[in-house]
Amino acid sequence: MLLLGTNLFAQQLNHQHYVDPFIGTTVSNVLTKWGNNGGCYPGAVAPSGSVQLSPETRVAGARGYNYTDSSIYYFSCLGHMSGFPEGSSGRLFVMPFSGNDAFEPGKSGLRFSHKKETAVPGYYKVSFDDQPIIAEATTTARTGMFRFTFNGNNNPQIFIGNAGEIQIISSKIIHTSSANAVINISEEYIDKKEVQGGWLFTFSKAQTGTTVITLQLSKSSVGYSGAQHNIDKEIGSLSFDEVRAQTSREWAKLLSVVDITDSSEQNKTVFYTALYHSLLLPWVIDDADGNYRGHDGRVNQKTGQNQYGAFSPWDTFRSLHPLLTLLYPQKQQDVILSMLDVYKQSGHLPTETMTGNHAVPIIVDSYLKGIIGFDKELAYEAMKKDLVDGAFVQSDMEVYHEKGYVPFTRPESVTRTVEYAYDDWALSQFADKIMNDKPAYQLLSNRGFNYRNLLNKDELFMLPRNGEEFKLQPGTSGYKEGDKWVYSYFVPQNGKDLINMTGGNEQFAARLDSALSNNVILFDNETVFHLPYLFNEAGKPGLTQKWVRDIMLNRFSATPGGLPGNDDLGSTSSWYIFSSMGIYPVCPGRPLYAIGAPLFKSVTLHLPNGKKFIIGSNNSALKNNYVQSLQVNGKAWQQLRLQHSVLLNGGTMTFVMGKEPGSWPMDKDPVELSATQKNTAFSIVNYSVNKKAVVPDELLVIKFKLKNEGSIGVKTVKLLVNGTPYSYKNCLVEPGQTIQDSIVFRLYPVGKTLLKLDNTPPFAVEVKLPEKSQEHPFYISGMEVKPMIRLNENQEIKYTIKNTGGLKQTFIIPVIQNDSVAFTDNIKLNAGEVKTVSHNFKSLKKGFEYVRVDTAKTIYKVYENGAESLLLNFESIMTGKTVPDSSGFHNDGNIISNLAITNKDKLLFGDSTYVEVPNSPVLDRMGESISMMGWVYPMANERGLVDIISKGDNHVLQMTDSKTLTFFAGGWGRGDCTVNLPAD
Repeated sequence: MLLLGTNLFAQQLNHQHYVDPFIGTTVSNVLTKWGNNGGCYPGAVAPSGSVQLSPETRVAGARGYNYTDSSIYYFSCLGHMSGFPEGSSGRLFVMPFSGNDAFEPGKSGLRFSHKKETAVPGYYKVSFDDQPIIAEATTTARTGMFRFTFNGNNNPQIFIGNAGEIQIISSKIIHTSSANAVINISEEYIDKKEVQGGWLFTFSKAQTGTTVITLQLSKSSVGYSGAQHNIDKEIGSLSFDEVRAQTSREWAKLLSVVDITDSSEQNKTVFYTALYHSLLLPWVIDDADGNYRGHDGRVNQKTGQNQYGAFSPWDTFRSLHPLLTLLYPQKQQDVILSMLDVYKQSGHLPTETMTGNHAVPIIVDSYLKGIIGFDKELAYEAMKKDLVDGAFVQSDMEVYHEKGYVPFTRPESVTRTVEYAYDDWALSQFADKIMNDKPAYQLLSNRGFNYRNLLNKDELFMLPRNGEEFKLQPGTSGYKEGDKWVYSYFVPQNGKDLINMTGGNEQFAARLDSALSNNVILFDNETVFHLPYLFNEAGKPGLTQKWVRDIMLNRFSATPGGLPGNDDLGSTSSWYIFSSMGIYPVCPGRPLYAIGAPLFKSVTLHLPNGKKFIIGSNNSALKNNYVQSLQVNGKAWQQLRLQHSVLLNGGTMTFVMGKEPGSWPMDKDPVELSATQKNTAFSIVNYSVNKKAVVPDELLVIKFKLKNEGSIGVKTVKLLVNGTPYSYKNCLVEPGQTIQDSIVFRLYPVGKTLLKLDNTPPFAVEVKLPEKSQEHPFYISGMEVKPMIRLNENQEIKYTIKNTGGLKQTFIIPVIQNDSVAFTDNIKLNAGEVKTVSHNFKSLKKGFEYVRVDTAKTIYKVYENGAESLLLNFESIMTGKTVPDSSGFHNDGNIISNLAITNKDKLLFGDSTYVEVPNSPVLDRMGESISMMGWVYPMANERGLVDIISKGDNHVLQMTDSKTLTFFAGGWGRGDCTVNLPAD
């Protein structure tokens, strides 16, 4: 292998051969919910490069590069947001072409095979099958180069499109207006022709039969001269191969910060490709001389640093920036200086269309980990303005401060509440540890607990709330790229408190483990990165080790579909890097790493301060998933966390792994680091039942007193009947308090029944038959039908029956369709037994029908054509707080927030105004497709995203900046359609 000598990392191995840019370039190999494509691109790019030259194989739908395709339509040169949905697509198109056929942009694709395709860091090459053309690309940080080799008898052609107005500076220099880019061509063209979307340039063929044409290109926010200056300074007289070699050396230097010793070549490929993907963004946005156009529209002069742009803090604060902070602190410092520059120009730190103010934890985490080369006073001013002082970027920040949560009258209310609370906590750390601002610390640290305000103690989920009302079945309404499962765990700053508030260590661990095991929670998005490490907080490190190993080995692979969802600017990749080393930054803003389970035999970190930190394992066999013991710098380590300072000082961390969960750490409850320092400590003081004898189905009440001598938390008091869990009550108890509560329940089988509350002594209740026999000893519930079916299609009815008597019985149950008995069911049930019954029958006439079982009744509609299949019709006059549904199903819409009626058929929506349709079986049990139609009259130029029709965060029809209308289905990147809005 090539040995490199650099100023920072002397004599490190070149790991570029392990980088496979094709990883993440097609649909994930594994099940996902929130994004099913890695969104990566295989083209040429330099570290943090603002020019990316990459092929595109799809020009409609999900644009960009997909590994399963076999034709390339053009190369795009700018704007590739690696890891985003359609992140493999870009702007400024270039495509070589020759032959007798006329070139049609977007249609004249050239076929290729992956056998003739090469992608390595900083270089891409493909040989086309249809035409004798070889295309090569390489880049520097601010420029790119194509080398097109044409063979054959046809004149070479090059298409340049998606470029706006093209200005011919000279026969070899072209300026494009839309990208403010310059393209220098090595040969003079002999003809140019305007085609749809761009220009087609024709060149003379060489007499030798082989024509080589190179293109140099760059862009600049400053103007044409800045772009040309980039080319002159970064390429100059260098040949294509010299530029390629120069960029290769840069990649080798950055990848050499980590050395891995292991027998698994596949896992090393995943690792170094992940490291490569983690170094693509943010982009360098200044020119080669340091000038750039800022947020204020003015040209800024060189600041002595690389200026970065394309920030997406929501995606990157969790893992990408902590990785840069650890391994590439100079880049991270420049990123923060760039963020502060944005603040000086715009009045706010950078945010994007997602939620939260996560530039705050990025800055706080970096400073607390030793990156102090920026103005802390300015940083504190900027962070306080966005979270405390205002004016605020987010319109819901004031109501969040007033109520301590965002009410569900606002969008994404749960996500915003829990993320604002985390950001508040992060800033409290800066106020306390750096600025010694005690009043601000007290305010912000208290607000760091605001997630509690959405915790519904009966459900133990963070639920949308408005006043005393909680939405108990919210679906994805109230959440951003998640649901109640995902966001009920977003409390990285107070993991122990979250555990206490959701039932304690055992219950918390069992529920999270079950959710992961049954794919209720999928590891496919940033929102769940920290979840496997929460088991550590619950004193269950074996489950942390089990799940991080399972995710690394089964959800990542060295294949084009080898990323479990969108990479999102390297976020998913940087999770893998940390986790494979056996550590993870669960809570940026706290300079600690949770300890997991390392993947490799040895990992050596060559730290920028010249020191080494070596993470080793006694056994690299992948079946040894569990930590048996751990040593740090030769001494036994009994904590589940590692301080950042330990890493920076250099040294060793040695794992002994085994096949089964070990007893490590010996201290079962290691040092707590959340604001709540202790476990809960509950005991049932006394209890009593209101009756010693009952008849079947009679109400019983057990009263009990519950004492808590530990931290605040929720205790799930369980009622066992004859040793089997039967009912429960969640009780929230403050430290040192004793509360009285009760469980209401019913018993059925006749005879002596033993009752028990948790670990208290059992006691007996006698169930006796009533003196008079019950006339109606059953209960019908859960009536279900297909709400909308086509004429002559099969209808299915389901209902649930429960024996509420004390003995085994047989019930004769008529099923009534309209006014006739359709079925008669003969059902045997034990006392208290529940059974579901179903039937199928044809619907032979149009219109509304009904089905009745005992007193339970439901309706459905039979239709013959599409116009008759109406589920919702809001064309009625709108009054009061409801919008009447005239479809016949009476799913009236509730008007949330303020409303002004302009006339009988229009509603005027202000900020955060909704017509919300409640959950109903008719709407929740639809088929696979639904049609919607409505007239929307935009009356203001709203910036950002405005939802018009949505089903949570899954299916959304939305406007962007009042310019485009987009519909996407099934989560980001699964399917979308965007059209331009008319000017009026």
